[in-house]
Amino acid sequence: MGIVFRLCPPLLSGLKRKYRQITEKRNASIFENHYLESKAFYLYRFKRIPCMTFIDDIDATKAFEYVRKKYSHRVVDIYQACFFNRQAEKHQFSKTLFVLDNRMIIELAGNYARILYPNNLFHIADKLLTALNDFRLPEKKEDFEINIITFSNNSLDLKSLDIKPTVLDLDLYYNDDFKDIDATIRKRLSQQNDKGIVLLHGLPGTGKTTYLRHLIGELKKKVLFVSPSVAGNLMNPEFIDLLVDNPNSVLIIEDAENIMMDRKHNSDSSVSNLLNLSDGLLSDCLNVQIICTFNSSLHLIDAALMRKGRLIARYEFGKLSVEKSQKLSDHLGFETTISQALTIAEIANQHEQQYEAKRTQVLGFRREETLMN
Repeated sequence: MGIVFRLCPPLLSGLKRKYRQITEKRNASIFENHYLESKAFYLYRFKRIPCMTFIDDIDATKAFEYVRKKYSHRVVDIYQACFFNRQAEKHQFSKTLFVLDNRMIIELAGNYARILYPNNLFHIADKLLTALNDFRLPEKKEDFEINIITFSNNSLDLKSLDIKPTVLDLDLYYNDDFKDIDATIRKRLSQQNDKGIVLLHGLPGTGKTTYLRHLIGELKKKVLFVSPSVAGNLMNPEFIDLLVDNPNSVLIIEDAENIMMDRKHNSDSSVSNLLNLSDGLLSDCLNVQIICTFNSSLHLIDAALMRKGRLIARYEFGKLSVEKSQKLSDHLGFETTISQALTIAEIANQHEQQYEAKRTQVLGFRREETLMN
């Protein structure tokens, strides 16, 4: 069912900032890289901050036909971005904005609908939301999806990618102490309206990414993958807008060392942003859970991230014991004797040739020091 947002402080702040840009700067644009930005356009058109109702996982094409017929007598303008679908061999819309004569704007794009309206028309928006819920997409049973947050043309975009679920025997691929941690992680991430942070760290090749693939396949929530380059924008209005549109999501930030660095050694605000999302006032609005992976030592990470109440779980992935390494090697079909602890990557790729970087002599000039007595 859809979710109604009314004057949530982060959203309100972002809207006011966009409104100031539109009204104070002639060269400010109401466009984004995928056509009109509906909230900024509403401010531009009606000179007021709208209430907003959002619903996702719907068939936007069916919703379009419903709105076009149901509100044909009220539509004063239609703005539409289209493209040619070569596979279907037909012209399709990627985003449509219906402007109604009662100061409502209905945005349809992808698999969602956004309704912008004055606060005295909540009952109309609520009725429309109920109608659009009838066009809900069928739940996927076999395919699993991850949503990549990308940054282009000064705006954030969400791109969905199907991934294959990873069937993983935790007893085989990880040391014995990991099963209890996995149970804690899955239990907390399955809860609605929850928050908190999961820290997964350790040597490269120890199975952090493999475990994430397995975990994503078991989650019923929307998973948002945040690249390190985008993670620095965690508190930007555009990022907050994206999280508002995708509540109860799980954020995955791989190679997160730079945004988790202890504030004693790093003046960047990224850690503070991460703290606000995981256990601050903002987290109460968004209900976002965060998984961070990194390779560096834990002592470099800001201690506030591991405070009780904020931390869901923490685990350091290491090399498998000799016994575990031998068992996994046998399972993978290798006829070798393991005599030392190894990473998963070392065991799985033991048949490949080991390449080492050759040291090269650096040519240059060296200044000779002269000691004076």
